[in-house]
Amino acid sequence: PESRINVVIAPLATIIITDPDVNARISSQSAILDKMEAAITNENINFVNLKNAYADHLDEYLYFRSDHHWTQRGAYYAYVEFVRSIGLEPTPIEEFDIQIIRDKYIGSMYNYTKDARVKSYYDTIEAYMPRKACTMTIHSGSSGVLTYKTCIVTSIKGYPAFIGGDHPYMIINVPENDQDKCIMVIKDSYANAFIPFLTEHYGNIVVVDPRYAGNLNVCEKFADYEFDDILFLVNSSMGNTGAWNRYFAGLID
Repeated sequence: PESRINVVIAPLATIIITDPDVNARISSQSAILDKMEAAITNENINFVNLKNAYADHLDEYLYFRSDHHWTQRGAYYAYVEFVRSIGLEPTPIEEFDIQIIRDKYIGSMYNYTKDARVKSYYDTIEAYMPRKACTMTIHSGSSGVLTYKTCIVTSIKGYPAFIGGDHPYMIINVPENDQDKCIMVIKDSYANAFIPFLTEHYGNIVVVDPRYAGNLNVCEKFADYEFDDILFLVNSSMGNTGAWNRYFAGLID
């Protein structure tokens, strides 16, 4: 009952399109975010509206060209808005060490379309490496329990490098931080690039992906954690589907 409930909706890449002719033919991400915010009438829920988060950064590499996700730089600006909304100070982006995990990356949009034109849009996967030591324990289901001494697995040469991809649940422990400061993130894959930034502030980060969690009941499984924050982070398309309502509900049934 004492946990703060937060909602961060990741806008799709069309949020950064400024061409009025193109915008006239597509749904407005800003309008979608505003409608979602207005639909939340509980004043105790912290809705972080990202519609203006990118206005001063449109010349930066915020979304992949061949993949439907944001880059980790794009996720960083969402992290900034979130932590400021809860009274924390974001770490300046200049303080992170950047590693190139892969260049000439071709992401999900080619797999979706099999359109040869997509192959001309190479991407670079940049990782903003965590500044604090951490241990990530992944409960993967089919592969059992996997443990890493990092939350960005650079040996994975794709977007799944961020927190090792999508799994039923995982726990990231940051010994340097206050162990009583905990957050649960209920997410889709957009959150994967966002979550490593939380190692700046939380001692324990519990990550749950309801698409793979099956009959996991989070209230029972994580009853020993006193979460300061519970964060729902999905993209705007996922967040507006009935399927995701059922996924969320399944975590407490």
